[in-house]
Amino acid sequence: MFFSSCFVLGSRTRLPRKSIWRTEQNQNVLTFIFRASLVIAVLLMTYEFINAVRAGGLNLNLADSALAYVNTYADYTRNSGSYNLRFLITSMGAFPVFVAQVLGIFYFKELDRTTRFAVIYLFVVTILVYTLGGGKQKQFGDIMIYVVSVVLAKQAAFGKLKLKSLLVIGAVIVGGVYVLLMLLAFRYQAIGIDLTQLNRSLHPLIDYNEGYWLENAFGEAFAFPMVMFSGYLGQGYYGLSLSMEQPFTWTSFAGSSYSISVILNQFFGADFWVTRNYPYMVGYATGWDQAKWHTVFAWLASDLTFTGVVFFMGAVGFIYGRAWREILLYQNPFALMIFALMNIGITYAPANNQLMHSPGGVSTTFAAFIVYFLFHANFNAAPTIVRKLRFRIT
Repeated sequence: MFFSSCFVLGSRTRLPRKSIWRTEQNQNVLTFIFRASLVIAVLLMTYEFINAVRAGGLNLNLADSALAYVNTYADYTRNSGSYNLRFLITSMGAFPVFVAQVLGIFYFKELDRTTRFAVIYLFVVTILVYTLGGGKQKQFGDIMIYVVSVVLAKQAAFGKLKLKSLLVIGAVIVGGVYVLLMLLAFRYQAIGIDLTQLNRSLHPLIDYNEGYWLENAFGEAFAFPMVMFSGYLGQGYYGLSLSMEQPFTWTSFAGSSYSISVILNQFFGADFWVTRNYPYMVGYATGWDQAKWHTVFAWLASDLTFTGVVFFMGAVGFIYGRAWREILLYQNPFALMIFALMNIGITYAPANNQLMHSPGGVSTTFAAFIVYFLFHANFNAAPTIVRKLRFRIT
């Protein structure tokens, strides 16, 4: 409720505007940022594609992809990996990939043929490397959220948000969720788990109601991924309820992000604060550890307290509302990036602190907000008629 109230407030307050730049200067800055991001993203993903082919990890079906994912993380221990140059480049390169994908979708019709091909290539290679090659859900899920966010924003900004558009958006969501569910089902099948074994294989605190109507109506093959998806809707809030029963242990503003804790521990010798946050404390006390879901609120409360999380979410809602208004009035590209990025965090809110979990997510979040606060006011300065201008990458 506080988030929603602050969203309304943010969408109605006066927008910051600067008039020191002309429309031509705005387009030059935007063109440079997009071009540089696209070049870096294409080179990075080509490099990842070549490595995947060399390693023999490029699969063409979801079943093999799920098996590859299971094999990759077999016997893996957190914070035990190496932080080599490739890891750092991939982590820092997440932001250019994000920029190229979001702006590539938004300005796709205005791009020349070569640039369009580069954008399509970027999406295809990302799915080949991460989803089909590595069996990972995140990258495909992120792309789906980017597409829905940009299409929704663009249609609304030009006053074309009609029932047909909403149906198309809904179809994209349903199709994307179906792919993710099938990949999830194949993962469990790869380790020999099906509906008959859920109560013995998942977790002592998870109880599956055997003989549920989904299984009876559609059969085990269809019901299995739907049952696992239902866990996404409820398990995080169960973890949150367990967190609220634990005593507060402050984690020095470093416990809400696994990656930030790793960076401070590995490079600056600080305590590994994340192991003292609510998800870890719940794991010590009940067995529902950090590998399970606890919602974003439990992760944030380790640094901010649960009361502080309420106000923090209000600030998030305010920025979200302001970014939405900037999109509607000016098609502000930096507001669009914030809007798409925050949709990632909101979508995963029932599960975890997604934006601040991986190194790539941390670098992308910080970089996106930095460029937003640096440039967004300049892109609010042009008159509303700017929406009629053609943005072309030549």
